[in-house]
Amino acid sequence: GLASGALVAEATQTALCAWLSAIALVGVALHALFGWWWADPVAALAMVPIIVREGWDGVRGRATCSDCGCH
Repeated sequence: GLASGALVAEATQTALCAWLSAIALVGVALHALFGWWWADPVAALAMVPIIVREGWDGVRGRATCSDCGCH
């Protein structure tokens, strides 16, 4: 409703951080609960495409809002 680019960017950043935190939490939890030593590194690798995409879009100066269609 406000049509604020800054507000959209902040909401996108918050959602991205939530996803990255959830991935990290799953990796750590699997390691803690089941002793799967490989779960945490796999979770870190799962984050790489997200981080690379966001970084690439930032370097190119593009808005990074996949949900609102502002690309």
